[in-house]
Amino acid sequence: MPPMSAPPDLRTGTEGVDRRGALKLFAAGAAALATGCRPQEQMLPYVDMPESGASSDAAFFATALPLAGAARGVLVESHQGKPTKVHGNPDHPASLGGTDVFAEAELLALFDPSRSTSPIAGQAPVTWSAAAQRLRAAAGPGTALLTGPVASPTLARQIGALLDEVPGLRWFTERPAQPALEVQAGPGAMDRMQLWPDWDRTDVVVTLGADPLGPGPGQVALTRGWSRSRRNRRSAARLFAFEPVPTLTGTKADYRMAVRPEDLPGIAEALRAALDGGSDVPAPVARAAEALSAAPGRAVVLPGPDLPIETQALIDEINRTLDAPLARLAPAWRWPSLAQEDAGALTDAIASGEVERLVVLGANPAYTLGEAFEEAARDIEILHFGERRDETAAMAALHGPLHHPLEDWSDLRALDGSAALVQPLIEPLHETRSAHEVVEMLRGRTGTGPRALVQETWRAEWGEDFDARWHEALSRGVIEGFPVGTVSPDWPADTAVSETPDGAFAHVRQLSTSVLSGEYAPNGWLQECPAPLTKQVWGNAASFAPVDAERLGIEEGDTVVLRGGGTFARLPAVILSGQAEGTVGTTLGYGRKAAGAIGSGVGMNTAPLGPRVDVERVDGGAELIRTQREFGQHDRDLLRSVTDAEAGLESEHHQPASFYRERDHDSPSWGMVIDTDVCSGCNACMIACQSENNVPVVGPEEVARGRHMHWIRIDTYDLPGEDRRGFQPVPCMHCEKAPCEPACPVAASVHDEQGLNAQVYNRCVGTRFCQANCPYQVRRFNFFDYSDSQAYADLGADLLQAMRNPDVSVRGRGVMEKCTYCVQRIEAANHAASREDRPIADGEVVTACQSACPAEAITFGDVTDPESAVSRAKENPRHYALLEHLGTRPRTTYLARVAPGAEEDEGA
Repeated sequence: MPPMSAPPDLRTGTEGVDRRGALKLFAAGAAALATGCRPQEQMLPYVDMPESGASSDAAFFATALPLAGAARGVLVESHQGKPTKVHGNPDHPASLGGTDVFAEAELLALFDPSRSTSPIAGQAPVTWSAAAQRLRAAAGPGTALLTGPVASPTLARQIGALLDEVPGLRWFTERPAQPALEVQAGPGAMDRMQLWPDWDRTDVVVTLGADPLGPGPGQVALTRGWSRSRRNRRSAARLFAFEPVPTLTGTKADYRMAVRPEDLPGIAEALRAALDGGSDVPAPVARAAEALSAAPGRAVVLPGPDLPIETQALIDEINRTLDAPLARLAPAWRWPSLAQEDAGALTDAIASGEVERLVVLGANPAYTLGEAFEEAARDIEILHFGERRDETAAMAALHGPLHHPLEDWSDLRALDGSAALVQPLIEPLHETRSAHEVVEMLRGRTGTGPRALVQETWRAEWGEDFDARWHEALSRGVIEGFPVGTVSPDWPADTAVSETPDGAFAHVRQLSTSVLSGEYAPNGWLQECPAPLTKQVWGNAASFAPVDAERLGIEEGDTVVLRGGGTFARLPAVILSGQAEGTVGTTLGYGRKAAGAIGSGVGMNTAPLGPRVDVERVDGGAELIRTQREFGQHDRDLLRSVTDAEAGLESEHHQPASFYRERDHDSPSWGMVIDTDVCSGCNACMIACQSENNVPVVGPEEVARGRHMHWIRIDTYDLPGEDRRGFQPVPCMHCEKAPCEPACPVAASVHDEQGLNAQVYNRCVGTRFCQANCPYQVRRFNFFDYSDSQAYADLGADLLQAMRNPDVSVRGRGVMEKCTYCVQRIEAANHAASREDRPIADGEVVTACQSACPAEAITFGDVTDPESAVSRAKENPRHYALLEHLGTRPRTTYLARVAPGAEEDEGA
């Protein structure tokens, strides 16, 4: 299904004048880029406006965005030459039409005023020609190149040529932190493989510390594959999770068991014994083994990235015995033909004098490698190239700003091995360069732009078919027929499970669902995006099992100090149901010192603490800012559940009696159904809505007052009797009997002819009566002029104006805001259907939250059409309305989650 009401226009442009950049964004400020090594490509205003050039029309372009060293294919919506919205590309295997929070937030990263704008040496600006001279002088023995994870075939080709041309040059690679299903494939640090399950052939999944539905470059594809598998084979599909700290995967598991990290190897051994016919194993393990045995060729065991190599080898043996539908692929960042070294060895190489100069390209070792790197690298020359002045740039003799991916030409591999082209959506906003150009400078070459460099790679690959295949790849956003590398693991001969030392708490470090491993810390949308299970924003916390919190006298919001690895971290405490006793959970990516005005000083860096920590409760010093503070349902059936054996809910389609007459609606009349059984709480819908509807960031102080502005939230509830939490997205309910409407003294809240509960912003006077009358609490009040004067005020809010969706008004201070079912998309479909004299087709209107959802949990359409997808969803026996006893007749309704039966779940 295309992401917008109109079919995507995947035009690729032509040689010479690039019509995608037909209008320069800033005629005065960005018209003249400083001279340097890159020849400027010509971008001119329109002479004759093309049909799609009107302000209300959007063009779509296929490209790819990197995340932790791998690609996700996207379609980027463009209005008059500037990108305004990111959508998933249905043709790309790493997105399949969905997005994640990081892809949606790339627009803010592009227009972020805190990005670096020009090269500097020390505190003095320099030209790119001077930067190129310093790079050429640095190329020689004693020099090391440190990059982030390189998933670009073109960049890998350039680095290979560089290594051949410069004797003694060494290449170190920063591997992505804990990517989903990337595990050891041998004893070396670079011996890694990416596991990729075939969900179409998978009925049973057992995870041992793995989080395939969690944040990372595989989240969208893995979540979509899992949700489709669950829908297609609900009676057979089963997910078993053994994990120390709750994950998104664990919340969706049919059977979940909390175990300490040191117990996971024993769980793997017990699973192997049970599959071999052993009976002396824990009941949950025996149940998982029974399900695996009953699905030969359709069952898989997924290991976590931190398991010992001996356990990884054992799980690989189990999967081969099961004939698991699982591919073992080379990681997207791994190039076996090149001499890649792990960044972990860089500090020792600098300290020993082997590395005298360091060129850093798209990496931040001062943060990722910590104080040891800073101490060792204090006296060497560092030339740093990145999108912003981070911790490493502060140490560097030279800093050069790089393009944002939406300004660049490149290519990228995805986790599944597929490749895609990266094409720019806009001319560079600042005096930046491509990473491809920087490597060419290091080679002593200038004058070749990134587009030509990428074309060189694929011209050699495609030969005479280059022109046709190049334009096809640009149009579709994926390269057909690119060879996918596989891995044959090289396991050590001794596979005995090693002993884990006793003492203190096991420290479980997880990727942040908001800032990943720190690279998204400068992004205000993501800092204000709540953690799914704790609802914390603007920082990280230490999570404890309830039994440990009681023993230590810790209450939620208390400050604790974690000590380990020769350092400490001071964090607020949260108590998390379903966490294993004896564990402390933290999230990575915080504690940045140089992440701009938005991300600097937010949270604490817990990576240096190591796998074991001591815990001490102290007074004050850490603040827990949350968008939700109560997780109990208090005997209200808000997030409902049914079991496999039940036909549906007892209160099926319950509609209370009303004194009001039924309101007749002509077609189309809109409604939405959200399937809580497959919603994984990933927050993609929330950031997609923020991007689509120009929802502002308000900052930590305002959130602490309860004034967050998100138009859709995801409520998280403790599930009675299941020792875990579940998710319920809550946009505006669009009630047919809306309590907000009669309360408004100026008729700013009204019902329209299409069944929408509309909000007339320029009529609202801010009485907030509608908010007080709304039982769902989905209305937001603009206490301040958040759009222009809050979190980004001192950074240059004018730059952010270009990012905003021109089809949605930017609300000023003193008005109520709310979800509108993306009425601008509805109106675009109405206009298109009217021009063509036809009705709107089912599925033609897709809301922003619906198009982003990787689990396809949201269905939207015309409720007056009995054959529409949304009408069929409302006939599902699991269908119910939130707070239906109030008689508001909401148009937004839900499907109950499916839980295992009480007898089946006993002991899990």
